[in-house]
Amino acid sequence: MLPGCKPGQRLGRIDRKKDWDALLMVLLDENFDAVEIYEAERIDVLRELATPGSVARNERGALGVSKFKAIGRLRWSRAGVNVA
Repeated sequence: MLPGCKPGQRLGRIDRKKDWDALLMVLLDENFDAVEIYEAERIDVLRELATPGSVARNERGALGVSKFKAIGRLRWSRAGVNVA
């Protein structure tokens, strides 16, 4: 996340009815260059979307960036960038 950005960033709607195996999330820097790529498997995403709690997550199918990072795995990181 960029310094000074708002906390609680979310991904767009995830359509549970479509056919897909995994999701990729590409994190960009201020120049829109890729910094990290995360991948989360369908079963993990659907399980998280079904967890009771957030209206954004349950009704709109939107996950937070931090939650996606927690359930996914880092697939790529730009050289020189610290991977947490």
